[in-house]
Amino acid sequence: MFTTSIPRPYLSLYIRTLGGTPESIGIVNSLASIAGLFLYPLGGYIADSRGRVRLVGGVTFLYAISFIPFAFAPNWQTLALANFFQNLVLFYAPILTVIEADSIPPGQRGTGFALALAVPGALGIISPYIGGYLIDAMGVIEANRLIYLVGFAAGILVASIRMFKLKETLETTKEIPSIRNIPLLLKESYLSFIDTMKWMPRPLKVLAIFQIIQIFFNDVASPFWILYASDFIGISASEWGLLSLISGSIRVMVALPAGRLIDKHGRRKLLVPLMLLTPFMPLAFLRARGFWDLAALVVVMGAVNAFLMPGFQSLVADYTPRSYRGRVTSAIGGGQFFVDIRGTRMGGGMLLFIPASLALYLGGVLYSLSSQLPFQVMSIGMGLAAIWAMLQIREPETLQE
Repeated sequence: MFTTSIPRPYLSLYIRTLGGTPESIGIVNSLASIAGLFLYPLGGYIADSRGRVRLVGGVTFLYAISFIPFAFAPNWQTLALANFFQNLVLFYAPILTVIEADSIPPGQRGTGFALALAVPGALGIISPYIGGYLIDAMGVIEANRLIYLVGFAAGILVASIRMFKLKETLETTKEIPSIRNIPLLLKESYLSFIDTMKWMPRPLKVLAIFQIIQIFFNDVASPFWILYASDFIGISASEWGLLSLISGSIRVMVALPAGRLIDKHGRRKLLVPLMLLTPFMPLAFLRARGFWDLAALVVVMGAVNAFLMPGFQSLVADYTPRSYRGRVTSAIGGGQFFVDIRGTRMGGGMLLFIPASLALYLGGVLYSLSSQLPFQVMSIGMGLAAIWAMLQIREPETLQE
């Protein structure tokens, strides 16, 4: 979390400095979403069949290697390929949510997910500020080269820890084709994905539709927060990092009481009113006139996200039996709902990648036409997501183990 959070908020600046246009930024991020289509079902299938830990530990080594081409990219096209590869191997990301869900008692998932977000988040609070400081001091290109090399080294360390320290949460395993038989394994995993879609009960389908709506409209704007802040509000990279630090600090401080309130009062009762605030966030961003306006906005964002993320992760886990959790999470994501000016969302689910890819490309086109358009479209879309949740999402009657 610490090292990967350093470069991620500044990817759009890196792309532009290497010759990219707003459309190029949309393409680079769109390719990352397309990459998820290839292997996400495989991750969920293996996780529900042979176990979670070996998959997560092994593939994290590949994720660490994916930082190297970012460090030596001569142009934005290389960044596009690097981003594609990084998200190709990120198919293990939902399985981390599965391990957390398996490990948390059903009635304490709000608190458990809040802690799972807060503890790594606390370690990563300072990292965006470090990234911004380095960019102001060294320049966008040189700073990013250094940051991605540090990310590679840290990724190797994290992969080693996951491989040898995580404990398996899948109680029974079943035979599947050998990992050496990739074509057959992919075929079986995609067939399993289709079976999971057929099995999925209505509450999970409601959450899936909600995820599609909010991911699409979030991603129309997500790569362009930092460009707009830099070009039209006059925010430097280090100030942007400081804003990220403020947002992260608020989220960490609010996370534990938020999780306890979610467990005590129920998911829906707290989440729906907070979701109704989200359409106003991009509009408030467009009205900001300086650092302190943005600081006030990110305080609100951080507090709201402290409820939304663990709340929706809990809902997905509550509705999903343990034996299906890997495949469901790989299909619809872990329930993330994250309106963040850093635009740092990664991972997702099979059903989300095509909408996200289209949205990211569309965002680049819209930003070229008018720098405010992506945020205005996002505002409308988040309103639709909030209305859908208010009308369709229900509190689970029983909680799955």
